[in-house]
Amino acid sequence: MPLNDFEGLRERYELLTAQSRLVDAVLAPPGSELAAMAPAGVTPLAGIKGGLDRALQAYRTHASVLADRALTAIYPRLRERMEAHAEGSFAALAWSCWRGNAPTQSDLGDWGEVLIGRLERSRQEDGLPAAWVAIARMEWALHRIERQPDAGPDLSSLALLGRLPPAALRLTLSDLAVLQRCDVPELAEVAALPEEACGDGPRVALMVWREGWKGAVIALDLPTLRWCEALCDGVDLERALMAAGPHFDFSAWLPAAVRRGWLARVESVDLAPVHPFKSAR
Repeated sequence: MPLNDFEGLRERYELLTAQSRLVDAVLAPPGSELAAMAPAGVTPLAGIKGGLDRALQAYRTHASVLADRALTAIYPRLRERMEAHAEGSFAALAWSCWRGNAPTQSDLGDWGEVLIGRLERSRQEDGLPAAWVAIARMEWALHRIERQPDAGPDLSSLALLGRLPPAALRLTLSDLAVLQRCDVPELAEVAALPEEACGDGPRVALMVWREGWKGAVIALDLPTLRWCEALCDGVDLERALMAAGPHFDFSAWLPAAVRRGWLARVESVDLAPVHPFKSAR
């Protein structure tokens, strides 16, 4: 290898090392001596009071504000509850997420799921409300669904309902529908969030889906949840109705499912693949 190639590789390595140290300084834990962590030769612009430490702190502040804004756009309900509990707590969580798992792409809409894992650990270690994690899962599902490509239903397949017996048919929920159980007492707050409910019984789950181009959420009672889970498990229409039980109103659910985009298609059991269960948990 020519000498100038070695020199180029060395310069590139030194640049990458310096950039890495600069990032480490910006993302260092609170209380760190930022200037001491910065690579040699880095100096602030003339006129900045406080020198290099002040300049690095300005970068930290900018990143912290950006993290708070990006995650607030995804988790507005969670932020409202956390800030009501302790002012600044959501911003601190957002900054922790950024420091530990900073975005790797320019589109911040692809970043943010890491918050759920950090919130779950804090729930286990610090006793934070379980409802906060469930709310975060719901809001992340809404966010992701709004960013997915459109998946129009196959309405022509509805004709199979009049041609084949229930045991020979399978109904499939939309790929843009996600189920989330809320069937324990500590998640009652989450189940109560949607304005609408599907079924007249107590709310035990949520279904997140996209209606048009916007994410939506509806609460489900137990018969409706059992029905939806049976569809996601790929069972035929006859067994799905048996799983839902006598209190499930199929005649009311079907037109709503078609109108609102919950139903993807009706399939023949012999030809249809089994679709995996979709859950936000």
